[in-house]
Formats: sequence, structure tokens, C-alpha cells
Amino acid sequence: MKILISAALLAATLAVAEEAKVADRCVLCHEEATTQWADSPHARSMGDGFLPVWEKEGKKMECLVCHTTHFDRQAGTYSHEGITCESCHGAIGENHPDDASKKLPVTSEVCQSCHTITYGEWRISAHGQKQIRCFDCHKMHSMAQRKDDPDQMCGTCHTAKLEDFSHATHAQEGLHCVTCHMPQTGKSGPKIKGTGVRGHTFGVGAETCTKCHAEMVHSSSGRAELEKEVQELKAIEPVALTHQVAELQSHTTKLRDALAANRRIFGPVVIIAFALGLVIGYAVPQVNKKHREGK
Repeated sequence: MKILISAALLAATLAVAEEAKVADRCVLCHEEATTQWADSPHARSMGDGFLPVWEKEGKKMECLVCHTTHFDRQAGTYSHEGITCESCHGAIGENHPDDASKKLPVTSEVCQSCHTITYGEWRISAHGQKQIRCFDCHKMHSMAQRKDDPDQMCGTCHTAKLEDFSHATHAQEGLHCVTCHMPQTGKSGPKIKGTGVRGHTFGVGAETCTKCHAEMVHSSSGRAELEKEVQELKAIEPVALTHQVAELQSHTTKLRDALAANRRIFGPVVIIAFALGLVIGYAVPQVNKKHREGK
């Protein structure tokens, strides 16, 4: 394994030159696409943002599947550093472009092999169901968004949404479409797969709203019951309320009088009960004694 890792590191050292050869060959016919790719995250996928983390995590060979071109798991080698043209279009043969075309289907499945979590989220989303592809929002070679302003990019299809009251109010507070529809997950993990990046389900759940409206969301469950009680109180006429108050006062007076009466007779009742107890306590043994003597 050490030999494989050493071979991989050696290949990484020489990959810049190899990568340049690939770009130099493609740029002869595809100058614009190659220039866009050269400044993309794909071209820098084995740069300073990856290597230190890779080394810290133990230089896992599996990471090179998505950070290099044509990685061979068994040999531990790859053809080029980074995600080059060949990663998506396939190896360039000697007969290209004369006898072999390198056209690539413009589908989201092209991104699936590396961006697995993001692809899964997109697949179950409304965008996925309607085949709004990755390339409809992201440029193919630079991977940048098709518009600098993400709100305007969403507005390309959702024009009315940018103008309705709720969305316009949020915009006035400095929020954007992605704030609610593509929130940051706050998790750490392999971003290339989709962990730690913005979600791509595009749905808005209660957890999204509670980030700003926690008090409103949690108190809304009891609001309907409170509103019902208020309406019932408003429906009661003042005359009826006065009558109810009079009845309650009368009932309170009766209870107070009964309590006072009970307090007055409590003392005598206790004394009489005590005296009866003494009489019974004396009389019962005498009756039993006479009954025995009679026998």
C-alpha cells in the first residue's frame, strides 16, 4: 500500500504537466471551453484545498476517484490530476477528432458519480421531476452559476414568485431565494458528494421557517383556540353577563352562609359525640356483664 501511495503522490507531482498536455490538446479546437474549465473547481480539485485535508484524513485512496482523472483502484494510479476533459468526455484517442467524437450527453447523470448526495436531492425535487438539469443552472465547463444574481437566475422560470407579497417582503429584509429554498446544512463532510453544501431539494420545511419565526411557529398551534374563546366572549351580551354575575354572587352568598352555620354547630356536635362515646363505652360492658350473670 505504501508503494501505491508513493506512486499516487509521484503521479500528483507530475500531473500538472500532464494536465497541461490535455488542456493544450483540447484548446486547439475548444479554446472557450478549455479556458472556462481552467478556472473551475474541477481543474483545482487536487489543489491546496484538497491535499492538506486528504493527508490529514490518512490519504484515503478512495478520495482520488473524484479528485483525479481515470483513477485505477487496483493500481492506485491515475492519468491526470484534477477533473480534466477526459473525466467526463472519456480518454482522447489518436483518432480524435477525425474518427471519434467526444460528445457528452447533457444530463444530470454525468454529475452523479461524484456528487452523489446532491444528485439524490435533485432527483426527488420538483426540478428533478421536471428534468430541470444541473446544466440549466450551472455552466458546463466553469461550473459557475449561469447568472451572477441567483435571484434573477431563479426568476428566469419563477418570474411571478419574485413579485408576490411574501417573497417581496423577504427580499426587503435582505433574504434571497437560496436562503430558504437552498439553506446551508451546517454539517461538515465531503462537500464534493454534497455534505456541507447548500441543499438541492428546493423545498421549504418548518425547520427553515423556525430559523427566523420560531416564536410565531410555536405559538400558532394555540392561536385558533384562543381566537375561538375571544369570539365566544364577544358574542355574550352585557345583560347576560350581568345576569351571570348576579347568579354567581347569590350562589357565593349561600355557600358562605352554609359554611358559617357549619362552623357554629361544629363545637356542640363534637361535645355531644364525645359524651355519647363515653356513655356507650360504659354501657356496653355492663350489658355484657349482666348477660353473662343471667346465664
